[in-house]
Parts: sequence; C-alpha cells; structure tokens
Amino acid sequence: MKSILFFSESLDGGGAEGALERLIDNLNPGKWRISVVSETDGEMRIPFMKAHAKYHPFIHKNFNNNPIKELINRIILTGSVKLPPSVVRRLYVRGRQDVEVASCEGYATKIISSSTNKKSVKIAYIHTDFAHNHWSLEAYKDAAEEKSCYERLDHIICVSESIREAFVNTYGLREKTIVLYNIFEDKKIKSMGEEEPAVPVKSMNRPVFVLAGSFLKVKGFDRFVRVAARLRDDGFGFSAIIMGMGYERDELEKLIAEKKLENRISLYEYQSNPYAIIKNADAFVCSSYSEGYSTVITEAVILGKPVITTRCSGMEEIFGERECGIICENDEDSLYAALKSVLEDPNLLKKFAAESEIRSADFKKEIRAAAINEFYENLEKK
Repeated sequence: MKSILFFSESLDGGGAEGALERLIDNLNPGKWRISVVSETDGEMRIPFMKAHAKYHPFIHKNFNNNPIKELINRIILTGSVKLPPSVVRRLYVRGRQDVEVASCEGYATKIISSSTNKKSVKIAYIHTDFAHNHWSLEAYKDAAEEKSCYERLDHIICVSESIREAFVNTYGLREKTIVLYNIFEDKKIKSMGEEEPAVPVKSMNRPVFVLAGSFLKVKGFDRFVRVAARLRDDGFGFSAIIMGMGYERDELEKLIAEKKLENRISLYEYQSNPYAIIKNADAFVCSSYSEGYSTVITEAVILGKPVITTRCSGMEEIFGERECGIICENDEDSLYAALKSVLEDPNLLKKFAAESEIRSADFKKEIRAAAINEFYENLEKK
C-alpha cells in the first residue's frame, strides 16, 4: 500500500475543496494510506477529512476566542507565508510519502514543489484559468518563481482542456500536463434534488433564476444585479436566488437595495442541500468573469436544468454536443440579452432543460473515478 499526501490551503466550501473531497472519497481504499494537511482546523470539509484520512492542520481554530491562542495562531499563519517553503514543510508536513499532491494552484503548489523527497511523485492541480484569472501569482514573488515551482513537479493535472491550454500558453510544460475531469456524485446530486428545498423557491414569482458561489468580484453577482434591474425596468417578471458565502456579501446587499430589487433577489448563505433549490428553479445563471471547470454548472446540468452563462473556461466542455442553455459573451450587455431571450420565449427553457437531461448521463461518477484511479495507480517516479 502506497502513501499519498494532499495539501490544501483551505478545506472550506469552494469548488476545488469539493473536488478534493470527492477525489479522496473515490480513491481505491485498498491502494492508499491518505494524509491531508491544511492551514486551519474547523472548516466545513474537515470532518470528512478526519473520517477518511490522517489529518493535520497548521493551527486549530480558536473557537473560544482565547486572545493568547489567537495571537499564536496569527504568528503561525504569518510565519507560514513568510518562511521559506522548505521550512514550512519541515514544521507542518510530516512524514515521507510516495505521492505528494497540491490540490490547488498558488500556495499549495509552492509547498509541494519544495519537497526534498527525491523518491516521491509530485503533482499539482490547476482549477483556474491562467488566461483570465491568474490569481495564483499572489503566492509568488513573480511569474518566474511560479514557473520554477511547476518545473519541479512530475505531473500537472488540469481539470479541463481549456484550463490546460491557458496554462500551457502561459508557462509551456505541456509534456507535464494531463487533463483529468473532476468526479461528481451524480446519483447523490439527483437524489438530493428531489428533497424539499430549504428556501421558499416554489412560491416565488416565475421564472426563478438561481446563482451560487463565493461572494467575490470574480463571480460577477454585481453585474447580474444590474442586469436584473434593467430587465425589471423593461417590464419582465422574475425572481432570483443567490447562494454563497464570503465577506463581500454586504456590498451585494447594498447594491440590491440601491437598485430596489429586494422583492426580486434573495441572498442566502451556503446551503447544505443546494441541489433541491437548483432543481426547483427554472434556470441556473452564471455571471462570472472567470471560471475554471465550474462545479455548480456541472451540477445544474446533472439536475437537468437550463444554464445561462457568460463565456468562461470549461463551459463548452460541460455542455458537450448538447444545447444545455446559452453561453453568451462575457460582458453585461450579452448577459442581459441572453436572459431577455428566455424571458421573451419561455419555451427556450423547456428546450434547454431537455438537452441538459440528455447531457447529464455523461457525468456518471464511475467513469471519471475509473480514469482517476488508473492515473494514480500507474504513477512512477520519473
């Protein structure tokens, strides 16, 4: 049995974190001893990690607000950024593994690439579009440092073909890259979609649009609000639900109030069962400026829902050969035109839903899990 380490800066509610959870859940249990390291205990996905792996955080969350513990935690987290990656590894990443994996670009890749274990296979995942949302540079002095980290790795796993092309166009290294699509629990998603939704989506004015993701600028929720105001002013009836988490929620609430859309748009925190809400809505909307291979868009297609999305990485790959909805240009006017078209012709939503239902059959967990296990079980140190 081989040992494998996954390092993730966060284990909260993001798409990359969810992808890591499903990966670990579907690795062949007879083949691996799994370890997981992250910065902070107490986050959303950590109970799962503790149940399925040997888990170790940099710090334990200060639930009692002890000022001394808070100070110590702050020093540790600050030090983990300021210290050389090799020192951070010695302090917090224990043991020697056969395989070491950075679950996401940025800081995690920096830590894994610093490994001095010459016998381990070193891997990094890329979930972001380096052409349009190269946020991972924040973890490095410059692009040259980031590229040098990727050069030290054995494999770079991209979660879509478009993400792979963006990375290769940025740094080259095509020979190290491979595309492995994320696993989705399609049966579980469909089953949870049949449950009673936790928010009053069924009683809202139709059609109901649903959006989900972190409350961050890159998700474009603000431009959806502006588009919604234009559509209302044009006389269209509709409702919208935005589900998410993050510190920028307050700004979004202010914009909704400014546009006098409180009776049209409802904000909710992250929901334990978002699938029932999506299933009972009329369409899923993605207003993002940039995406990787969108988890929630894929989940919406698995649920057989129409999708209206701005053009981001991975969208064509998610739709495949089916017309699951509208992929509009990535600007406010195009999003407005796309939403207006389905409000003017509700039959479009029925057509897109039928196409999504057909496409959903292509996301079976067993197919993607088999491909991922084949990759990991055939790893050899180069």
